[in-house]
Amino acid sequence: MAKKSAIRVALDLETTGLHAEQDAILEVAAIKFLGNEIIDTFETFVSPGRSIPYRVQRLTGIKPEQLVGAPLFDTIAKKLQSFLGDYPIVGHSIPFDAGFLRRWGVARTNPLIDTFELATVLLPSLTSYNLGQVAEALGIPVPVDRHRAMVDTVLAMKVFLSLHERLQSVDLALLKDLANLDAPRSWPLLLFFRQELRERQDRDGLYGGLGRGSLGDRFAAQLGMDPRILSFALAQQDAVAQDTKSVLPTDAASLSADTQPSTDEAEAQSAPTEPSAQAMLSERTLPKEYQTVRPAVLEALEGRLPLLLEVTVGGGDYTTVLLAALEWLAGSTTEDEDQPKRLLIACANQQQARRLIEVVLPRLQALLKNQFSTAYLAERGGYLCTHRWFGAALRRTSGELTAEQARGLAKLGLWAQQTLTGERSELTLLPQEIAAWERISSGIERIVPVDGDSGSIYQHCTYRKKGFCFVSRAEERVKAARIVVTTHAGLFDDLSYSHSLLAGIDQRLILDADVFEEENARWRNNELDQTRLFRMLNTIGIELPDGRYQGLLALAAPSLRENGPGGLSTTPTIAKSELDTRMLHWFQALRQAHSAVEKLFQSFGLLLEEFIQQGPGAGRDKGKGEASNRFHGSRPHERTDHSLRLTGQIRHLGAWMETERAWQQAVQRLQTVIDLAHEAENVLATAQRTRHRRDIGNGEESAVASELAAVAQQLVEQKQLGQQALSLGENDHVYWLRIPATQQSFAHQSSLQRPTDPAHNTAQPAESPPILYAQLVQTATFLKKSLLSDNNKCTIFAGTALSVDNSFSFIRGRLGLDSDTCSALSVVTEHHEQTLLYIPEDVPEPNSPQYQRHLDEALLQLATTLEGQLVALFTSHAALRSSYATIKPFLESRGILVLGQGIDGSPRQLWQVFQRQERLVLLGTGGFWEGAEEGDCFPACVVMTRLPMPVLHDPPIAARADHYSDQLHQLTVPIAALRVRRTLNRLVWNTAKRNAIVLFDRRVVSKEYGSMILHSLPRCSQRQGAVSHMPETVLDWLTGTDTWG
Repeated sequence: MAKKSAIRVALDLETTGLHAEQDAILEVAAIKFLGNEIIDTFETFVSPGRSIPYRVQRLTGIKPEQLVGAPLFDTIAKKLQSFLGDYPIVGHSIPFDAGFLRRWGVARTNPLIDTFELATVLLPSLTSYNLGQVAEALGIPVPVDRHRAMVDTVLAMKVFLSLHERLQSVDLALLKDLANLDAPRSWPLLLFFRQELRERQDRDGLYGGLGRGSLGDRFAAQLGMDPRILSFALAQQDAVAQDTKSVLPTDAASLSADTQPSTDEAEAQSAPTEPSAQAMLSERTLPKEYQTVRPAVLEALEGRLPLLLEVTVGGGDYTTVLLAALEWLAGSTTEDEDQPKRLLIACANQQQARRLIEVVLPRLQALLKNQFSTAYLAERGGYLCTHRWFGAALRRTSGELTAEQARGLAKLGLWAQQTLTGERSELTLLPQEIAAWERISSGIERIVPVDGDSGSIYQHCTYRKKGFCFVSRAEERVKAARIVVTTHAGLFDDLSYSHSLLAGIDQRLILDADVFEEENARWRNNELDQTRLFRMLNTIGIELPDGRYQGLLALAAPSLRENGPGGLSTTPTIAKSELDTRMLHWFQALRQAHSAVEKLFQSFGLLLEEFIQQGPGAGRDKGKGEASNRFHGSRPHERTDHSLRLTGQIRHLGAWMETERAWQQAVQRLQTVIDLAHEAENVLATAQRTRHRRDIGNGEESAVASELAAVAQQLVEQKQLGQQALSLGENDHVYWLRIPATQQSFAHQSSLQRPTDPAHNTAQPAESPPILYAQLVQTATFLKKSLLSDNNKCTIFAGTALSVDNSFSFIRGRLGLDSDTCSALSVVTEHHEQTLLYIPEDVPEPNSPQYQRHLDEALLQLATTLEGQLVALFTSHAALRSSYATIKPFLESRGILVLGQGIDGSPRQLWQVFQRQERLVLLGTGGFWEGAEEGDCFPACVVMTRLPMPVLHDPPIAARADHYSDQLHQLTVPIAALRVRRTLNRLVWNTAKRNAIVLFDRRVVSKEYGSMILHSLPRCSQRQGAVSHMPETVLDWLTGTDTWG
């Protein structure tokens, strides 16, 4: 008989801010419920004893007059506690609400059930986990008057009931894993999962599937795999067979290479001749730019020629390019039947790749009445590795999991039983959850074990041989597909591998080519990081303060010690008595390596400190041209991030000799650890082979051996990086030391979204040790060798911002293209009827002390005149915060809400508010357009506060600048011009709405290089004038219909 549902209480508070110690409660709402039955409700306003911030009034709708006569919280606290009793409290980010209540002595011992935590685990692919979006994903209607306490309480209750229903269908073996995660008790879901397990076992019995027991172990010995893989595989089969809505946006049809076409599609594919896009589509349907793009694309693909194609038509719209490429692909002939045409498409990131596969390509293929098999290839580390998941992933190897890592593993466990592809791109992992993914991701399969004669880990993996490997499945889909989609990083990964899957595809279309070179440089980035090195060493093994041992060596101690029983330890840590002499020596070597690494990074800190004290000339190559001093960290209100570029000039620093000594000691200690890891790996591999011949065991030793091989390889790479950097020799990389930014994410300080993790409120260390960074200086050689060395292949580079002052010379140099063999075409939509470009002539230049004051006054006047509808873009967070602090009080006193990136939320969060609110000003920096395209509301005016020129004292830029005789005109201005064009294309020309741009940097007219930037933009109506005339001029343009030339 099923156990009766438990009584729970849903609760939500509205408050004046995010800090329980200094903010006050405005409204309380609670619902006591039993399953779907509401038992009782509690609702009241609360007098905060202070004014209500304007931002809170706007977002909640609570006005001061509504709180007149409301009780103080201490007068209702006892009544609220009586209502809550000792029942579990349900809410979205409920620890936030509980923090306010517990400050008043309410709900101190009530268990908490956080629907945010549940949603991140059970709905792993959502782009955002705010309550409204979670409800929408579950099919629950979201009221328009959200952000009131009772409305949100009802919504949280419905979300919980829906999520709880999903949890009921989770396999019992997996539920056991979730309940037994090595997580801190502070993780809200741990007690909830354990309670669910008890209830499930009471209802269904103790054994609901093949777990790990004597029977499971015997079955594992026969399989050579963990028996839980069977439920994992069955879950996949069920997902394919059932026509139900998945919690994941996985388009199985587009991702499977053997998808059967519909009857109409089959007829279209069997037609004797393929019609062109022009024949299939009417002139009204085709984009007007298609007539220009089509012949160039077809000529390049047919002639196997490189092509530069600039398409600036608004947003990231490559419809014309893709349509022409698909038309070429559809033009099959009888000669193509034995070796059909194939097309490789690479775009900037995973989100764009999935949009291509799930939305864009199906739509275009439907227009052409063709259906091509399509596959996605992720970058290295982009797949779930079943070998690692069922190996050591859920075992303690480097300390108790954090709450965030536990949540990540719980999310991955539920997702693993549903995914058809195992792709990382299906998941939304919060920053603190990424460590969980790193424990189970692919990427180790190419590592050759210490006995290299037997081949790589991948070749011997039982999961791969028996069809349970996502990497292997992806490779088979790629080999069979006519269209292969990947990211820039995925393309670089594959082409760097000796057994490349993509090198054999002769026609390549590189989308987002304006960031292709930057992505390549980012892909080649590497870091020597103390925290990461400590994590690697601790993963191999560490002695704990209580004298016990943990790590991979401790986990495998029964197999590693002489005359041990074999297998793995059943406890998270082991005692010293369980180690033999050899293992004790191993742990001693690990302690010594840990100490040597710590001393090395202390010496890095001293080196950087001495460099800073001696001033900017110490150890730094001086820049050339005007930009060398412009971006020297001397901007008003801006924090300087000191970096030390490692060149021969730093040998004169007094701390250098100590750094050399520390490195020699560290490299010896690290090599000892690498050797012992290989020795342990070899012992485990030998033990595994022996046990396999005796038909005992389940492959656990090989899993730990693989992890040891992986960590050893990572240590080898770290050692090589340090050797190259500290040799101070001339090579093709730039190396530098820098203190990393504090780990507190700007998004964690959001005033729009309550904190979702206790860790968000944890104080960070005042300063971390320096990190040694490495980056390839000139990527053109690599790109040319990888993509352009074969004259029998075609590569089309399509981007939204490729030309500078109507010339492609700059981008050709960045991509390694030859002007004699690579033609270029620019397809640009003119915007003189849509967009006004206003340039104030009488403002100070950005380096002037008076610039910030003039900027703030201009933003105030413009926002007031336009009643919001304004987005201002800054080149640094410091400048953004300065303007935010100045203009916010003034504008909010006039009913205009001001929200800043990193202060009130992430770009995506701010754009979500922009879609719902009027009279709003957004302040952003960097790639602030991310998230803007998800809505249909765009700003009336965009202010670019200064030209986004690169910082010449930043070591990677400085190293590139060394290759130019005229850094200003050959590097910094071209980069700024392309950044301006790319930004405006995404923010301003992604809509047909009439709008305005303000370039609040008079250098575009006062400096001779300004024309280079202006000539790089599509044609707009343009005005230059006094800043005092700007607000009315912009308003006249927005409310008019004329073109101003």
